[in-house]
Amino acid sequence: MKKKLTLTVDEKLIIESKKKASEQGLSLSKIVENALKFYVEPQVYCFKCGSKFRINDAEICPKCGWYKCPKCSACACSLGEESARVAFYMRKTLMEVFVSPEV
Repeated sequence: MKKKLTLTVDEKLIIESKKKASEQGLSLSKIVENALKFYVEPQVYCFKCGSKFRINDAEICPKCGWYKCPKCSACACSLGEESARVAFYMRKTLMEVFVSPEV
């Protein structure tokens, strides 16, 4: 069942977002729904085997602090230095999107 949600967002951001979503054949409702779904139940892909898994079901590696893949047990420890740096900044980007204290 779908339910209407009212949000307060900067007007310029709404206009720009509607334009971009339209260009991509998407609706803002679907974009917000996908973001909320990820926020509630994040799923990521394993660095090593590529399996998608729910982080809520995964253990955290005590050494690197990353989620361990439930299928192959890989975590950021299995990455080289450059790859670990890329993963770190991608994770940082997601944290800013979904956990920013400014929200």
